[in-house]
Amino acid sequence: MSFNRRRVALACTYCRHKKRRCDASKPRCNNCINADAECLYDDTPSQRIDTSGGTREILSRLGDIEAVLQEQSQHFATFSSISPIVGPPLAVTSPGSHASVSGGSMGGIPRVDSNPQWMFPTIESQSDMDSSEPMNIPPKHKTSSSYLLSLPAIKALIGEYPTDLFFFLESRNPLPPELSLDTSSSHSPLQIDPTLADHLVSSFFSSAHICHPILDREDFRNIYNNLLENGLDSSAESALCLVVLALGAISAAPTAPESSPPGYEYMQRALPTLMSGSLWSFSYNVVLVQALVLASVYFAYIVRPLHSWRLIYSASTILQFKLFNLDSRRHALSSEETTLRLFWSCFLIECDRLAELELPRSSLQQLIDEASLPRYGNLNTVYSTCFLAEISIRRLLNRIHNSLYPRRRNDFTLSSTSLMAPDEFSIEEILSMTSVCDELHRQLDLWHASIPEPCRPPLEPGPLDNDRIAILRIRYFAARHIIYRPFALYVATHSGSSIPSSVIEKAGICIESCRLYLHMTSDILRGSSQYTWTFSLSSLGATIILTLSWLSVELNHFVLDIHELQSLVIDNVRPWAAGSSLADVVSILEEMQRKTRLRSRFDKLVPRSGK
Repeated sequence: MSFNRRRVALACTYCRHKKRRCDASKPRCNNCINADAECLYDDTPSQRIDTSGGTREILSRLGDIEAVLQEQSQHFATFSSISPIVGPPLAVTSPGSHASVSGGSMGGIPRVDSNPQWMFPTIESQSDMDSSEPMNIPPKHKTSSSYLLSLPAIKALIGEYPTDLFFFLESRNPLPPELSLDTSSSHSPLQIDPTLADHLVSSFFSSAHICHPILDREDFRNIYNNLLENGLDSSAESALCLVVLALGAISAAPTAPESSPPGYEYMQRALPTLMSGSLWSFSYNVVLVQALVLASVYFAYIVRPLHSWRLIYSASTILQFKLFNLDSRRHALSSEETTLRLFWSCFLIECDRLAELELPRSSLQQLIDEASLPRYGNLNTVYSTCFLAEISIRRLLNRIHNSLYPRRRNDFTLSSTSLMAPDEFSIEEILSMTSVCDELHRQLDLWHASIPEPCRPPLEPGPLDNDRIAILRIRYFAARHIIYRPFALYVATHSGSSIPSSVIEKAGICIESCRLYLHMTSDILRGSSQYTWTFSLSSLGATIILTLSWLSVELNHFVLDIHELQSLVIDNVRPWAAGSSLADVVSILEEMQRKTRLRSRFDKLVPRSGK
């Protein structure tokens, strides 16, 4: 079915390149006038907008992806030939104590040139922002674990669950008593031990900081020393220090806590300031936003995704005071490093929440195409490259969501290649998507190849010494799984019909990606991290795909180790299940495994036809 939206027949080259709606005014359209750009029209038939929907519309989007990734590849190549410039060490000295946190003790991470030559170019801000169509995660998308649980084959296997299952469970999951605001005022004043605090700050900068490098160490040193000298108060600066200490404690925890979450005593004292500031601040406060972002990371560590989302949404709201004015936004999103770091951390955290939970979107999602990438002079080259690569793969993942799983606007404007449910598309539609999915796969491989060799994750199984590189490898297989998931779902839900070998081959790529994803998330899930809930839910989704494939006569031979894979995921998630919705994830996985084992026993007695 084609799109019925009215569009102008011809757009200028500038608007087409920037993905803006063109009013086709001549000699210059309004977008070119506002941007002071040259306005040119190409009257050849190939420039006319395709209003038929379907594959050509999606391929048009893919052309934009290719241009961005090729540009990134060139800059990564430039970066690979440049040696990092190490800056002076940072010393954080506690008043009244000889303990200090040097550049080495804060994770041993050297500083690099604050103006490296390999940075990506600025994506120009445009005045026609409201008419743009940025690539964010679409509402009511069909890639979440909750959606997969609603598939008829899974309901027949393990029973029916509500479509908003995990939101329902998390929304009714109270905070640990130690973090309840009802009891925060009844505790005695917190005494900061300088030696312990120095250790926790060092732990923070060697772990949590490299995942979200939003703090400048010199600036934080001044705030931290002031806290140690003058004591705690109700300021955003004190709250920031407390959140850093809490993250330093939780990130150093090797396994899931058996009782109170590590660092709760610091977070407990910070929460009243954070809540008050997020409710009653009507101007931009960079320290408050930094504290809210890092508090969101802390709640991700303790497996509280909704609380993490609430805090990042508050941070995004305050950040919008900085970006509300058009001129201020253009400057902030192109040159202000602190704002850019906060912007992209908010983007990454929010996307991880939206990938599994249907939640309101912040308006920062609408500014993605306006924001340039920051210079991370507060990290060494490996960690800064990994963070930039994670931003890039997150944007590509969102484009995959939009290209293959677009939002249903209404019942009459659905593209013929949209994948809304496995029983809604025919074999002709599946075959027509082959070129689109292969092109997305090529874009994914281009992203991987563009990463400099020291940071490029190997795609073969095996342990990695650097968790940041391991995260990039996990993201790669998450993307490849989602690209080819439609083929696996189609085959699994059309068992017994005549299915082309090319479709089964694509389904096999999805299945292999799911298997590798489960193995590669194992190392991360063994320790405490901000990815625990995200990777646990996506592991459930991958296990559902593998289980459906095992039930399929056509795909069963790809998943002969289904019981071992199910056991692997259960063992990975179970340590984090206490007090969170992950306990229900484990229950679902165990029921899925029980039913597949029963089916295996039955198959030995009565083999499936076709096997």
